[in-house]
Amino acid sequence: MVRTLRISHPAFSGAKSAETIRFYTELLGMEIVLRQDNLDYPSEEHLFFHVGSDNFIAYFVPKDEANATYEQARSGSGWMDHLALDVDAAELAPALERLRAAGVEVDGPIDRGYERSIYFKDPNGVTVELLAWITPPPAGIPQAEIIKRAQRLREQRGASFIEDEDVRAAIAELQSVRA
Repeated sequence: MVRTLRISHPAFSGAKSAETIRFYTELLGMEIVLRQDNLDYPSEEHLFFHVGSDNFIAYFVPKDEANATYEQARSGSGWMDHLALDVDAAELAPALERLRAAGVEVDGPIDRGYERSIYFKDPNGVTVELLAWITPPPAGIPQAEIIKRAQRLREQRGASFIEDEDVRAAIAELQSVRA
C-alpha cells in the first residue's frame, strides 16, 4: 500500500499563456515558482504556481498560442468539475471585488454549510472555487480530522450536510481530546 502525503499539484492544459500567468499572479496573488519548457512536449511551457502551504497548480501552455488547438475546459461527468482553493475569510470579499473589477464573471458568495464559496472561470475555462471556512481550523488540528468528526456529528443530528455548528463542536471535541 502507498501512503500518500498530500496532493502535490493538479496539472492543467491551457491555450492562453499570458492570460493564465496574469490571472493566477495578479488576480489570485500566486507566485510562479517554476517556468520552463515542458520536458515531455518541447512546444509547450510548464508553469508552476505556488498556491500556499507547499501546494501548487501546474499549467502546460503552448509557446505559440496562435497555432494552439486546445479545447477549453469543460465541467461535468468525465471532466474535472472545479479546482477549490482555501482562503482566509477576510480574503473572500476583496477577491470577489478584484475579480469583478477585472471583468471576471463570479457566482457567489454561496453558503456551503460550514464554508462560503465563490466560483469563476480562469482564462482556460477551468472553474475555480475560492472557499473560506466560517470557523477556521485552528493550528495543529488537520482539516481531515475536523471534517471526519463533523461528519459524524452531522449524521447524529440527522442533517443532510455539515453546518458550522458541527465544525465548532468537532473542533471543541478535538481540542479537549488533545488537552
